[in-house]
Amino acid sequence: MDQENQETNISIGDSVLHFIKGVFSLTPNVDKQRAREEIVANINFKGMPAYVLVASIIVASIGLNANSVAVVIGAMLISPLMGPIIGLGYSVAVNDWETLRKSLINFAIMVVIALITSTTYFLLVPLKSLTEQLQGRIEPTSLDVMIAFFGGFAGIAALCSKIKNANVIAGVAIATALMPPLCTAGYGLAMGSQEVGYRDYTGFAVFFNALYLFFINSIFIAISTYIFIKVTRFPLAKYQNAIQARRTNYLILGIALLTMIPSSFIFYNIIKEELFNTKLQSFLKNEVESVYENTFFNLNNPMVTQKDTIKYVTISTLTDRIPEEVVENWNKILDSKYKLHDTRLVVYQGTGYDNSALQRDGQEFVRSLYKSTGIEIQKKDSTIASLKNQVARLNSDTIPFQSISSELKSQYPEINHFGYGVFNYQDYSAGRGKNIIPTFILTWKNEPTTPEASKDRKEDIERINKYLKIRLKLDTIQYLKE
Repeated sequence: MDQENQETNISIGDSVLHFIKGVFSLTPNVDKQRAREEIVANINFKGMPAYVLVASIIVASIGLNANSVAVVIGAMLISPLMGPIIGLGYSVAVNDWETLRKSLINFAIMVVIALITSTTYFLLVPLKSLTEQLQGRIEPTSLDVMIAFFGGFAGIAALCSKIKNANVIAGVAIATALMPPLCTAGYGLAMGSQEVGYRDYTGFAVFFNALYLFFINSIFIAISTYIFIKVTRFPLAKYQNAIQARRTNYLILGIALLTMIPSSFIFYNIIKEELFNTKLQSFLKNEVESVYENTFFNLNNPMVTQKDTIKYVTISTLTDRIPEEVVENWNKILDSKYKLHDTRLVVYQGTGYDNSALQRDGQEFVRSLYKSTGIEIQKKDSTIASLKNQVARLNSDTIPFQSISSELKSQYPEINHFGYGVFNYQDYSAGRGKNIIPTFILTWKNEPTTPEASKDRKEDIERINKYLKIRLKLDTIQYLKE
């Protein structure tokens, strides 16, 4: 009886194991001969595939430029970029060096055509602002590695399957997203050394980051293809001994690690920034807004700047006065409760204050400080008034002047005057037509007297320059000095 139960248990266990193996078995569903023919046929970029590539690049560039997700997806569906990349993984797996050579040549042709086409497009179109679709392709992370690997695995599996599945092929084209990074790289080349309005990135930085994302996708699609071909035991084109096979595996592992490491650092920094923003918003909501409701107008979008290793978070109020000891206590809470050790809260406060309340509290110093602040604000208002007619006459775009002025003053108390206007400019020597240049008035209370102070002043001006360009989305600005 015990023997019968044991045989029954073994039989059930074997059946379950056999069923699982059947579900996940790859070999019976793979048409190796037809898969090889399709892989080799899709490698070449001569004739029609080259024209299709140019057309899809233009469509993708338009979608990125217009910030249209649907257009970008459409371009990915018609692009023939997967061919040479799958060819790379396949040829290494089966030790077919002639196919590898063709794949590498056509991969290079593909990249050159794509970069020339997208760069030409972005040089010719007048709209060059960094859209969300472009911005999403300039910070590769380790998540992109995973998407490329598993997307590539699904792609080669669908390609080799005896039963064709067009939905899988289309999904892989969208998931692996080879087209948008190449177009974004072209955008970066078109922008060159100009700042694009995101962090401190120039066009060249966008080019290198987007091209790196493209190579991440390409390498890990090729690696997933290599693994699939090895697992399904495709026949070798040329005999490869154990030593050669081991060297090939080490080479592929090394390439994978070298590709992953930089993206992992970028991903770490993004996660770190997201955690900082989450803690900061929690602090502002729980500690600041709960006590001073409807007092601060930029709690959801505070100005965050960094000097050396310290991050300064600036919030502004134009009504209630916040005592200095309250602000200092908030900074202690930031450090102890929210673990934001290198962060300082700066509160820019409005001109209104209760003189009798200040006298009652005995805060003579704070009252004198507010008086001096009132004088500075009057000077600033005078400067604004002198530019108001000019701004209205030139029909310039409205800017949040009061907010920007307040934010700058809170970070740089040594600023004496700050003003904004639009300046008509014509360069007769260069034969250029009239230009309208946004112009700022920026003066300081005291001139630096030491080399160290001069260096600090220069760095402050550079930071202000970058801040104004990003805040106002301007390519060119100029300053007037008293």
